[in-house]
Amino acid sequence: MEFPKDKISYKSTVTLNGFSDGKANITLDENNSLEADIVIASDGSRSRIRRTIFQEETMKAVLENEVVNIIENEELASQIESNFLKFHHEKGGLTFGVLKLSSSKILWYCQFDITKFFINEDYTPDCIRQFMLDNFGDWNPLVSSIIEGSSYENAHIWRVYELEKLNPFYHENIVFIGDAAHPLIPFTSQGVTSALKDSFTLTNLLVEGNNLQETFKTYEDNRRPEIDIHIKNGRALLDQFLLPLSEQPKNTLPISYK
Repeated sequence: MEFPKDKISYKSTVTLNGFSDGKANITLDENNSLEADIVIASDGSRSRIRRTIFQEETMKAVLENEVVNIIENEELASQIESNFLKFHHEKGGLTFGVLKLSSSKILWYCQFDITKFFINEDYTPDCIRQFMLDNFGDWNPLVSSIIEGSSYENAHIWRVYELEKLNPFYHENIVFIGDAAHPLIPFTSQGVTSALKDSFTLTNLLVEGNNLQETFKTYEDNRRPEIDIHIKNGRALLDQFLLPLSEQPKNTLPISYK
């Protein structure tokens, strides 16, 4: 099934105005009002739609942020024998990860304890570059080479937040998936996978054509237990990350699993 191109909008701002006659009243870009039979909201951890509905929710900053970037350099990529490498500072609270995407492309990221390490809040490319050089410039030669050889024009600062308490995954005829339903700490490495599972589960239930509220409830009942495990594991992994290597527990997996 293909959607007509004139029905697809990119970079639009969606505002929820309320509900009437079993429909959600939404506005696109402040001038295009719609009465929606169903809204599937996937607008991220700081979802505007979710905050409009659950106005009492509490979002809190996690004591870890990330810098994410990509470098294209065939010579450096050839030095990475495995697809993924991760380096830890012995004092804790600072890591550098490398993911080889192709023979010439590398995705890299750093995770840092925001109580110990600071980036100028201008977040300009020069500020991010200086932060990386200051904190990783004398690490493993591969790390230093990647940092020095990277462009920072498209580097992304990932400021991490979590909900103090999860909201329901749906309200009226609006249902949430991915980070909009359940922000996960990056240490879980389950953000994308969980969003895909949400989409797969919800799609299969919607196809069955049952009552919408029953469908949404079944969706939440199905997905909530696994998400609760990932949230618990994510917090444990964060606590571990903040410790010096000598104090971190041994024989633990670096991701969340159920």
